Amino acid sequence: MAKHRGIHTFIKVITAGSIAFLVLTLCCFAYYNLPVHSSSKTGTTDYVWEKHAYYSKMTEGFGYGKMNNEGFNNLADYHGQRVDLLVMGSSQMEGTNVVQHKTAVALLNTLFDTSKYAYNIGISGHDFPHIVNNIERAIQYYAPQEYVIIETGSLRFDIPSLEDALTARMQRIPSYGSKILFYLQKIPSLRLLYSQYKSFVGTKTQESIAVSPDMASKEVYLEILNRVMNKLQHLRIDYRVNILIFYHPHLLLTRDGDASAETNGEDIALFKQACTDYGIYFVDMTDIFLDAYRNYHILPHGFTNTAVGVGHLNKNGHSMIANALFRQIRLFQNASGEKFSDI
Repeated sequence: MAKHRGIHTFIKVITAGSIAFLVLTLCCFAYYNLPVHSSSKTGTTDYVWEKHAYYSKMTEGFGYGKMNNEGFNNLADYHGQRVDLLVMGSSQMEGTNVVQHKTAVALLNTLFDTSKYAYNIGISGHDFPHIVNNIERAIQYYAPQEYVIIETGSLRFDIPSLEDALTARMQRIPSYGSKILFYLQKIPSLRLLYSQYKSFVGTKTQESIAVSPDMASKEVYLEILNRVMNKLQHLRIDYRVNILIFYHPHLLLTRDGDASAETNGEDIALFKQACTDYGIYFVDMTDIFLDAYRNYHILPHGFTNTAVGVGHLNKNGHSMIANALFRQIRLFQNASGEKFSDI
């Protein structure tokens, strides 16, 4: 008799657990449902998401949409059409934390209407060193006609990472080749649990560790930075395409109700001068972000369901970036009178 009760109890526990797991998974389809990624065959990025996969995310902001036929967060598929503006960046530019048609690249296409087409290959974990590592393959594959636009949220970079990017030794962001892991990640509740685990143990992919020029010596830092810019200059000339780097700092709120940028003026000046020396356009979002906060109390980063001013770009940040890039590209083109400016 006791044996039968034990079996019945076991069956109830298994049934209850299965129902709970099913309910949790169904809830996670809206709350945290990201596609699985696999290694990129073209090398334009380290990896790509599943083709035509739907995503939804409410852990930070509220974003939803559908990856295109290449596994990037674009409204349109890519079938070899002309790309005027190729956009490269990290999860900030990928924009899965906002609704798909509110990302900076989607808004940029709206602003340019049909006069220019911007294509976004920004993807999580691809910080500036990864972009330097992948940029030539991206230019060769997409043949952008006017600009390669590079997003960065930092102006200080890990020197060994930049060295690896310049010498083709950079370790690519891994994808999970195991079929078991691949299919387990398709279950939203397990994907969320795994994400929380990675966050807890501190192994989640992040931007490159910032290293101040003072930690190595300004001379060493400037030497590697100039080598990076020299590579970008050669690509710019060889492929006759403008390269534009834009920087978006987080704002630090002060006790008196004001805000300041997290990066100091010297860092900006060093990076900007290096860009100028090698004919690279540089757009600094610092003043635009500060003006938006001081005049309208709008912050470019952070969401109502997370923390104020931290984390990823929100819809206001994406909008400010799209408008700034639109204005600057129009100004550059009007000033040069050509689509490629041999500066």
